[in-house]
Parts: sequence; C-alpha cells; structure tokens
Amino acid sequence: MDNSEPVTSSVTTSQIALEDLQLLMANLPDGILLHRNGTILLANRLAAVILGMGQAEELHGTQLRGFFNNDAWNRQLQSIDDQPPMTPGRWTAEMELTRCDHRQGIVDIATGWTMFQGEPALLSTLRDITQVKRGEEEMRRQANYDTLTGLPNRSLFLDRLNRELIRAKRSHSRVALMFIDLDRFKWVNDTMGHAAGDELLRQTSKRLLSCVRKSDTVARLGGDEFTVILPDMAHGPYAERVAAEILSQLIKPFVLMGQEAFISGSVGVTVCPDDADDLDSLLKNADTAMYRAKSDGRNAYRFFTPDMHAEAEERMALEKDLHYALERGELVVHYQPIVDLASGRLIGAESFLRWEHPKRGNVSPATFVRLAEEIGMIAQITAWTIQTACAQAQQWRQRPDSADFVISVNISCTRCRELSTDDKIPDILRATGLPPTALILEITENILSEDEGKAMDMLHHLSRQGVNLWLDDFGTGYSSLSVLKRLPVNGIKIDRTFIPDIAVDSESAVLVQAILSLAQAMNRKVIGEGIESLSQADFLRTRGCQMGQGYLFHKPVNAATFETILGTTFPVG
Repeated sequence: MDNSEPVTSSVTTSQIALEDLQLLMANLPDGILLHRNGTILLANRLAAVILGMGQAEELHGTQLRGFFNNDAWNRQLQSIDDQPPMTPGRWTAEMELTRCDHRQGIVDIATGWTMFQGEPALLSTLRDITQVKRGEEEMRRQANYDTLTGLPNRSLFLDRLNRELIRAKRSHSRVALMFIDLDRFKWVNDTMGHAAGDELLRQTSKRLLSCVRKSDTVARLGGDEFTVILPDMAHGPYAERVAAEILSQLIKPFVLMGQEAFISGSVGVTVCPDDADDLDSLLKNADTAMYRAKSDGRNAYRFFTPDMHAEAEERMALEKDLHYALERGELVVHYQPIVDLASGRLIGAESFLRWEHPKRGNVSPATFVRLAEEIGMIAQITAWTIQTACAQAQQWRQRPDSADFVISVNISCTRCRELSTDDKIPDILRATGLPPTALILEITENILSEDEGKAMDMLHHLSRQGVNLWLDDFGTGYSSLSVLKRLPVNGIKIDRTFIPDIAVDSESAVLVQAILSLAQAMNRKVIGEGIESLSQADFLRTRGCQMGQGYLFHKPVNAATFETILGTTFPVG
C-alpha cells in the first residue's frame, strides 16, 4: 500500500477550459472578442491586429465601443446588452472603426450570446474588409466619376438628371440644364501640351463648382464639355445668373505650366418643363443652345428657343449632305480674273469654292465652310480645292496666251493649321506640275491669333519654296502694319471696302494712296479687289497698283466659262 500523499494539481477545470478556448480562438480565421457590459474579456491575436493592438492581452479590460465611429452600432451594442442574457439570435453589421494606432478601417462584425466562465457574455467575430470596401469604392468611383477632375462623369450625370426630372414632375418644380464648351481648348492642347490641357480642365471644374449651389451638379461629359444641373429652380433668372457667372469665371486668366492662358466658354441652357420634359429632348436642346452661343461669337450663353430646334435639324441634314458632297461632285471651283492694271491683260485668277447642292441650290460658303471646320472636314475639302485649282491652272498654262498664268487660293486661319500638319501643299504642287511661283496663297492676319510659332514656320517653309503669300483684307485689321512687317508676304490685297469711293471721296483716296505708298516702300506687290468701274481701275493704276480684280472685268465663273476669256485684254482706264 502506498502511503504517500496524492499529488494535487493547481490547474482548475475553468483554467483548462480557458486554455482550450484560447487555443481554439488562436486558430480561427477571424478576429474573436468576448465581452461583457462593453468590456473586452478575451481576444485572439487576429482581433488585436484588426484593432491595431500589438498583443491580444492588451485588449483585455478595454471598452469595445471606443473603437467604433458609428453611434448606431454603439446603440446596437447597448440594445444587445439590454436584452435578457442568452437571447437567441445573431446581430451583424459593417462598421467603420478607429484602430488603436489611429488608422481608419471597416470591419464585418457579428455578435451573439455565449457562456464564458459560467456567466453569459457576448461573442463577436471580426473580419477586416477595409481593402475590399476601398476597392469597391474605387470601382464605383471610376464608374461614376471623372478621374481627371473628380466631377461626375457622363454615366452619373445622366442618372442624376433622370432622378431630378422624375422629382420635378412629382413636385411640379423646374430644372435647368446647361451645356458648357470651352473655347480655344484645342489651342491650349496644341500649343502648351496635354499636361497644360489637363490642368486647364481641373481648374475649370473648380471654377464651375464655385458658381453653383451644393445641391446643383457639375459634371464633365468628356473632352472640354461640361454640364450643370440646376434642380428646384423657381425662376429663370437664377439660371441666367449662373450662366453669366460661369462666363465671368472662364474669361479670367488661367495659369498653366507657369504661363497665362486666356479662354472663354459657350453656354447653352434649357429648362424643364418649359422646353421639354424628357431627358433626350433636354440634352438635344442644351446642345443646340450651346451651338448657337458658339456660332454667335462665343463667350456667350443662349437659352433654348423653339426656332433653334428647326435650325438644329437643318444643320444636321446639311452636315450629312456635306459628308457626301465631294464624292458626289457637288463641290466645284469658280474663277475670277486677276488683271494686270498696266496692260489690262488677264494674268491669273482667284479661286472660289462653291457647293452646288442638287436640292438646296448654291449653299453659301459662309455656311458650309464654317460647318466643315466644325465637323473636321476642312482639311480634306481645302486640299481638294487647292489640288483642283492648281491642276486647272497648270492646264491653262499650256496655252500660248497664258503661259505665265497664276492661281490664287484664299486660306483661312483654320485651314492653315490643318494644312501645316505635313507637306500637303508642296505635295499638291509636285502632283500637278504647277510651279510654286504660280501659286498665291491669300492669308489674313488672324493666322497668328492662335499658334503663331507653328503658323510662321509653315509660311516661311512655303515662302522658301517659292510660293507667293499675299496678305488679304489689308487695312481692316487692328494690327495690319505690324503684321505686314512680321509675315513673309510679298503682296497685299487692298480690302474691297476702300474701293467704291476712291474716285469721289477724299478720305478713301488718301487711305488707299497711303497703302500704295507703304507697299511700294516695303517692296510689296498690290492688288485691288472689288473694282467695278473704270474710274476706280484708273485711280489704282495711276498710283502704282499693279493688279486688280472685280466685276468690272468679270464675276467668278466655272472653269469652262473662264476658259472662254483666257487671253482677254480688258480696258483699265
């Protein structure tokens, strides 16, 4: 018989259960907390990591509610605590929290009753979903917000507009919609670079936001197009004030890449239900009104009116027809004689582009040239015009009476920018066989209004190859004298507005005489346009003007008719 005393253990049953529980908690994939009356009794290592604590033991005795930012969850915890212990059920929520190290996070938390050390306690499982939620939020943001400006994108804009229209119908209120297009944005991109263009868009978004209420929506549709939604608009003047303030903000200088840039905006405004009450119609109305503001000279706002709808429909039809005008042979070139005023001999022609529409008749160049510029067809049409005129001139130069024939083509500022992208004009001259010296390009001083450096490079390049450059509409611009000195031009055209009265009005005569004297001193050739009488031709001829054109000699005509007057000598005085 063994008389020795039995070995007694100091480890209690409750301690063994606690150790087993801690071992189990340590191997679970979630954070585990046991708490009673808001105080943490036990935690595993993963719970400590989620709550930003170094060791699980450091959480013991800590108040759980202090971690959560949401009062609603704190109230929910309190409501659980207030229920009878061991009430069946499981309470779940996604909650924002502030960790012990002050970092913000989001957890998925589930709580229910359990027994701990013989008494009821709450068991909560924690799962850190911070990165998941941030990823979801980023995806939502990318789907609904413009990454460059942070403004709502087209998708969110359409959703908000649709919601506001539904609400306006229910409450019988009014909603204004604005379309905003930046004038000269392409110039900023082309001359200062895309980084400057992006910065311009960011600054523009901030300026637009400063013009509206918090309840209004400013969105970026893409490119340089912005929209504004003005809900709960009691009266029209509010929309007008916002539009005026937007224009005022946009004309202030922008500092881009250390340089000042000046732009403006064109704003179109439509109102629901005054103009329309459906989304598609309002979008079209705002775009139509914006186009009217742009066509009226830019830096302006226009409210939609019913007549604009008819104009927009007409413009769309005309645009569609213009796309097919070249291939259908509807575009033609007419020619007006250029006459040597010393001898009266026909020495060349100015070319004029015409659109002979089969149903509309002759469409005004002022209409279709601007339209071609807006829809991006101007380079194609201009290249075709120069190609046609040069080929025709070279054909006429084969005649003995027209061996030194020259052809003149008027080039707008926009056309110059398009044609400067490569060697289009020299390529045309090589293809047609026309000597560069037989081509005259008529330019205006506004060629320098946007990308002066690029324009000057192109003009010098053409001049070195022998192409003649004439400054058109001389005397009408505010800086013609300085432009004459800077541009590599070898001729000027006296604007037709000076010609009608030169034989009878002393002031007109003095102005024209001054232009002729200046041209002679600077060794520039001069042509007078718009000559309609022998007295006008004689006045110019006797004062040193070398060339002239106008209805006195002939109106612009098609190639077949012009060919019948080749070799003609006209009376000049």
